Amino acid sequence: SELGGRTIYVSESLPKDQVADNKKKFNQRNKKEEGAKIYVGNLDFGTTSETLKETFAEYGEVKDCFIPSDYDGNPRGFAFIQMEEESALKAIEELNGIELDGRTIVVNKSLPKGQKAKRRDIKLYVGNLSWGTEEASLRELFEEYGKVVDCYIPTDRETGQHRGFAFVTMDPDDAMRAADETDGYELDGRILRVNEAQ
Repeated sequence: SELGGRTIYVSESLPKDQVADNKKKFNQRNKKEEGAKIYVGNLDFGTTSETLKETFAEYGEVKDCFIPSDYDGNPRGFAFIQMEEESALKAIEELNGIELDGRTIVVNKSLPKGQKAKRRDIKLYVGNLSWGTEEASLRELFEEYGKVVDCYIPTDRETGQHRGFAFVTMDPDDAMRAADETDGYELDGRILRVNEAQ
């Protein structure tokens, strides 16, 4: 079904205790397994654990694969995979940035709980802006895909008019999803060009 021009998915809601139980089982399995846990981000919502297992199995035994879901049972767009340390490192090196089910996936080693990732934010270039587009509306568009760290529309020093492009800074996973979804999006009558700023 469509709502406000966007495709929505409706499914039976999972009980909260069942969602918590699924997560608990995965954590218990991790404690029993030695090796490394891999984070896989920017997944297509249709990607299954079977597809992920087949993809990662090329680099070693997949001990576990878990795709978190929300309280409605819908996948959240990322997964965790358990492999032996050596296999995990090889999989990360080979699979980070590949296209899977039409999405460019992010693959890196999952950090222990409470440890913050040292990943730089990604700055996106947004081109072909309408002269009437304002920073607030641009920020609102990109916030649909995650937290916007910074949004900047350069202006001409003499005229004060913006120069037809902008820079939006986001978390790596959110930035990749936003770029994929907004490149070719029509905003204020113009088709946006969105990619990682060089």
